[in-house]
Amino acid sequence: MVNLQEKTDAVRKENELIRLFKSGSEEAFTRLIVLYQQQVFKVAYGFFRDRDDAMEIVQETFLRVYQKIDRFDKNSSFKNWVYRIAYNLCIDFYRKFKNKKSCDREIYELDEARNLSVLEPEDHIDRRDFKESLDVSLQSLSKRQKMIFVLKHNSGLKYREIADILDVSVGTVKSLHHRATQALKKKLAHYEVTA
Repeated sequence: MVNLQEKTDAVRKENELIRLFKSGSEEAFTRLIVLYQQQVFKVAYGFFRDRDDAMEIVQETFLRVYQKIDRFDKNSSFKNWVYRIAYNLCIDFYRKFKNKKSCDREIYELDEARNLSVLEPEDHIDRRDFKESLDVSLQSLSKRQKMIFVLKHNSGLKYREIADILDVSVGTVKSLHHRATQALKKKLAHYEVTA
């Protein structure tokens, strides 16, 4: 677990990189990318389940960060700002291509979903089948429910952080997360472990 001193040091380091980047340091920008590219990829991949689409979102996210760094408010969370850019790009991309492109049914890891006890398949159930069913079930959620579920379980964000990214109340995030979880439980009920 990260202690308060480590968090403070990480924020100080991030703020220094932002300051250097605003002053024109390409190296500082590269280091900021390294800090967040994997998290942005997880969000985009969780939303689309397509590596190429996810990489496009990652590239576009950091292009926007590069272009709009002067708009970043140093009193807010840089991480949340980056996530908000990625979220908006995912929604825009989805709207633009939803009728033109179908998502791959590629299997992906969603380790945190296993924390939902009702979703844990018994050892004898084929995990590949479970992951494919989860993938299909996630696609049936609304865009906001899916994004909240992905941000919570793929990226490990707290409700407050998700609310800040999506610019909604914490109550709305909790409600949408609950609805998403209930919908997934219902769709994946045949995986429920019985006593």
